[in-house]
Amino acid sequence: MIHNKIILDDAVKIEADTLLNYLKAAIENLVYHEKKAPDLMGMIHEMDRIFHQEIFAYEYDANAATMLLAMNSYMMLSNAVLQALSGHQVAVLPVARAALESACYAYLTSSDKKMSEIWFNRGKSKTATDNCRKVFTIVAATAKLRYISPDMSDYVKKLYDLSIEYGAHPNIKAISHHLHDSGVVDDKFHAFSHTGIYGENSYQVNGALLLCIDVGQAIAFLLSASAKDHPFINERVDVFQNWMGEKNKIIDDISAKLDKSRS
Repeated sequence: MIHNKIILDDAVKIEADTLLNYLKAAIENLVYHEKKAPDLMGMIHEMDRIFHQEIFAYEYDANAATMLLAMNSYMMLSNAVLQALSGHQVAVLPVARAALESACYAYLTSSDKKMSEIWFNRGKSKTATDNCRKVFTIVAATAKLRYISPDMSDYVKKLYDLSIEYGAHPNIKAISHHLHDSGVVDDKFHAFSHTGIYGENSYQVNGALLLCIDVGQAIAFLLSASAKDHPFINERVDVFQNWMGEKNKIIDDISAKLDKSRS
């Protein structure tokens, strides 16, 4: 594990671990998890199977902007899993948020040629950039998604908001959840430690993997909705529903174990 320390007195002192130690801890976690998978890694592999066998294996009838954004979304989701396996839990949130945004933008461009042009032309001028920022938003994506699935619209918005609150922005919850009171150092100093990297197969590693699954399910729906008559949310929608059910059962099991440990 990697901890940084804040020592309080009349002045404040920060004792930060080195980059080399950070990299060593992250790589050690990755090597360990390659040999012995975390508890929730099976669900991650199931998620990847669904992307390849249920989404990418079928013809993806969409325009160029949508396809580019869809593939970017999948690659960013893959990196979120990598961050989770490294043990740096909070680093998963910004990457997962970018993956979710990319899927939302794929959905916005999917049935609107004008939106695709706005996205492609984003960097051509300040006006073009401002216009792109104005129309490509999570609010716009979830409003459009509400027409085909109000529940998924709410799900996407909730995931996006949670990612912002717990790490995609440097908010108080994103930092304080990893802060620990180390107690009195001596008669002058009181210390707090801030954890960056958690240990192998820890609660935090598995929690980050569970977040990846949550975001992956939202992305899977959005990418399927971005292609014309994709079977995953039409005649094979039961596969998606069963997948969501399996994930929710895992959450219920984890919650029950936590409640039992607290009693």
